[in-house]
Amino acid sequence: MVPDPRELGSKIERGLIERGILKHLQEHTPALEDGRITTGYGYPITGLEKFLGYFDQSINIANFPSISIVTDFSVTHSVCKYTKKDGGDEVWLDGKQDRKYTEKARRALQFFKSVYEISGSFRFYIERKKKYENAKGLGESASVAASVARALIENVFGKVALSDVTLVSRFARMVSGSGTRSVSGGLSIWLSYPYIEESHSAGYFIRDTDDFHVGAFPMPSMILTDSAHTLAKESDFYGKWVSSKYNNILEELDNGFDTEHLMKRAQEEMYMLNSIILSRGHFIQTPASLDIINSLVNFTAKNEGLYYTADTGPSIVLLSRDKKLIDEFVSSREEEFIWSSSRVTESKPQKNFLERSGKFLK
Repeated sequence: MVPDPRELGSKIERGLIERGILKHLQEHTPALEDGRITTGYGYPITGLEKFLGYFDQSINIANFPSISIVTDFSVTHSVCKYTKKDGGDEVWLDGKQDRKYTEKARRALQFFKSVYEISGSFRFYIERKKKYENAKGLGESASVAASVARALIENVFGKVALSDVTLVSRFARMVSGSGTRSVSGGLSIWLSYPYIEESHSAGYFIRDTDDFHVGAFPMPSMILTDSAHTLAKESDFYGKWVSSKYNNILEELDNGFDTEHLMKRAQEEMYMLNSIILSRGHFIQTPASLDIINSLVNFTAKNEGLYYTADTGPSIVLLSRDKKLIDEFVSSREEEFIWSSSRVTESKPQKNFLERSGKFLK
């Protein structure tokens, strides 16, 4: 008999409650002010137990839980302005009106407004600051989602509501599922499974990532994450992957989310994700990223403790508890390599960013 994802998801949820990881939403009352302007920030994530495929895309409920770490390969800052006039929701990204994020924002805001019986409009100005020029697979959508969610929640409920991480994470989910784990920060889990109570589907902080050393080879690609979600669900291998995910996460609950085990799983998950997408006739990797992977296979066969992974792009992320192992491998390569901080902290926007945003939010 095939295990019921709803039953296994509930079992994971009970385990998170027992360990004090899961925290439910608090009660908040909107206090809207015409013309109010607030800011938010967000960082990207790298998947360990990865995620592809929604059970209910209308409210971004995933088919299974996922685990990640927050990095600072980039940072996103947002400004949110509320006006009483209806029909004016829009998004400006990096100085341009962005159709894709405007559509995502309108869908997310429609849900948000319906939950709290809010009218009026929200306008967002967003800028991304990256440690690289161009790359795919380094979690930028998560950083955007977290940034706009923080700006929105403060705008509607006040600064004190930002401490309710479950609230912020829940609405980051409506922009990007991975945004849930960006909001919760550190090592965190996005609890999601078929028929979950919608308000419980959010990111939950497990612990800090001081024992993770993380860096990346940024690589460009044309594949879109939204396309990868669709392709994955069409694969004959997808159902098997879904079933295995629950057992793996239950195992991680039992072993206390052991760092070495999570790094190993991140590497295994990279191959699984690539195989699923390949089975639908698409290839995530590029000749350049494949050359790095080939070198990593040879290096890690002789050097235990270095792991590698990739999400829905060819950018290769290195993970280890021993920074010297990463340094040794990187010294043998000529490609651009960037580091992430071991612990990511709050990022405040610079004054010139606020001045630029004013030109778009008049």
